[in-house]
Amino acid sequence: MVRRTAPLLLSILGSLAVLPAHGGQYRGPGWPVAGPPPTLGGGGGPTTGGPGGPSAPAPTGGGATTGGRSLSPDSTNWQTWWEFNKDSFLELRAAIHEVAVTGSDDFYLGSRRSSPPIDLLAPTEVDLCERVVPALAGLLGRERNRDIQSACLVALGKIGRDAPAIDLEKTLSGSIVRDDQEVRETAVLSLGIAGRSRAMATLSALLRDQPEGRRLLDRAEVGDRTRAYAAWGLGQLAWRSKDGAERQTVHDLLLPLLKNPDEKSRDVRVAAVNGLGLLAADPAASSSRRLAWRTVEELLVWFEADIGRGDEVVQAHAPIAVARLLGRGVSPLHQRCKQLFAATLAATKRRSNPILQSAAIALGMLAEPAEREAEDVPFSAVLTDFFEKGHDRQARYFALISLGRIGGAANRDWLLRAYQRTNQAPDRPWMAIAVGIVADQTARHGETDATSARMLMEDLEEQKNDDTRAAIAVALGLTRHASASPLLLRLLLDHEGDERMAGYFCVSLALLGDRSSTSSLADVIERSRRRPFLLQQAAVALGRLGDKDASIRLVQMMKEAESTAVLSALAIAVGQIGDRRSIEPLLTILADEDQTKLARAFVAAALGSIGDKDLLPWNVPLSRDCNYAAQVDTLTNGATGVLDIL
Repeated sequence: MVRRTAPLLLSILGSLAVLPAHGGQYRGPGWPVAGPPPTLGGGGGPTTGGPGGPSAPAPTGGGATTGGRSLSPDSTNWQTWWEFNKDSFLELRAAIHEVAVTGSDDFYLGSRRSSPPIDLLAPTEVDLCERVVPALAGLLGRERNRDIQSACLVALGKIGRDAPAIDLEKTLSGSIVRDDQEVRETAVLSLGIAGRSRAMATLSALLRDQPEGRRLLDRAEVGDRTRAYAAWGLGQLAWRSKDGAERQTVHDLLLPLLKNPDEKSRDVRVAAVNGLGLLAADPAASSSRRLAWRTVEELLVWFEADIGRGDEVVQAHAPIAVARLLGRGVSPLHQRCKQLFAATLAATKRRSNPILQSAAIALGMLAEPAEREAEDVPFSAVLTDFFEKGHDRQARYFALISLGRIGGAANRDWLLRAYQRTNQAPDRPWMAIAVGIVADQTARHGETDATSARMLMEDLEEQKNDDTRAAIAVALGLTRHASASPLLLRLLLDHEGDERMAGYFCVSLALLGDRSSTSSLADVIERSRRRPFLLQQAAVALGRLGDKDASIRLVQMMKEAESTAVLSALAIAVGQIGDRRSIEPLLTILADEDQTKLARAFVAAALGSIGDKDLLPWNVPLSRDCNYAAQVDTLTNGATGVLDIL
């Protein structure tokens, strides 16, 4: 989340300084986008104005708790898309652990071992169950500070383990009764993040506003915001569950929320449709196909129903949920969905912009490249036509990304031609990223698209627009073209004064896997102690490239950090690297009562990320290919939405 009340660099610094310790990731300039008009609900009142919501005022003092509304939101900036989707490209923890064990370049080419070796840098069960979980649970029980409580709750959910004399569900549920709304909602969501079926009954009671849920809250009603977080949590349970009966239960809880005309909360319904989209973690698995395909049929009926123009921001989440349930394929149901979404884009009588945006995204998730399925050629053609003639800029850019997602030689060639002939400055970064996405697919199959890489390298040298140059750098990293490393390293050092652009040069070097740049990145970190965005990007890059001392260096910097923004950046980087050797010094800081509350909260967040049971962040199933422009507060608000929480 960023406020544009000053030049971009200052706004990044300022925004990091007011982020909650458990969330508020940077999502590009001007984020968050403005949401739909508020509708009255329970919990925090207006569903777009709860704690940390866009309508909340910026903090005027004390600890960092919430984000504020951006004064100049711009979801059409390529950085916003990248920040929501980067994790599945960086695959940071997997890359770091693989490098630490094997020193192999295979990971960067997309190969995987069927039996990965033991990772000496990953935390052990003893680390987590005997040290980290007891420390976090103990601090949660002793400390009433909002930031510490929220950070500990999310951290415990991400670790997802019991410990001696500590029952995870009871520990998390104990904070639902808190008199702080943000803490209550975080506790509810953390039950879902933990991903254990024992939380099903609690989340169900809260979602349905049942007496058990009210007793848990000690309130006369549950309230719509809390119900929405319960729905988000149920979606997480379904996505993690291997039990068909449990997934069916989640379906039966969420689907009626879309059919009930008395359900007015947009937050609840957006959470429900996205939760339904998580019923099949693996669309190709036969065990989940029957429920997934039946849910697709139900979502299509709801998507095509006329529920009012004002609620199309809610319906806009259906195409993406459908695409998540089906995956890529050519079954009759796949083809029917593609035809519907293509017709939505091509219709003369347009639906609202959020619907168009999601239709464009969904086609990119469903369609096959021409080389694999000739029958799908018209769907790529619809996307190219919409980019050239469509009225909504955001949907046009999503169409470009979808062409990259579909890939194939024909789409690659079209993107290269479009890139070379465009004279529209706002379009060029998106085209570069789309070209990079196609090249990333090629790299994952063990080949390098040298033609695309050379084109991007030439433009990177000639390009004068800094925003475009940063996008080209990221796209070049996606090509995995090793010969680009010297150019990127030189540009990083030449433009180190531009914090944002230099940060994305670091990202590019990390994607390329160029370990020869580690010493230069270490020097950049030392020179960036007061520049949090660049500091974080350089630190993450250094960790991804296998520098075994990166996390130790960063923990020492955490001890010396004098600003909240720098502390936030360091905590995020330490957590993402996930080195078990940083656990002991972090536990020491966590127990030090002379540290500020916020410092200890950031340390708790870092410990949760180090011990995360998943290689990718918990919300990647929701953030990848999401339509963040179809915004409601509990989805993303720059601080406490499910897409924002670390």
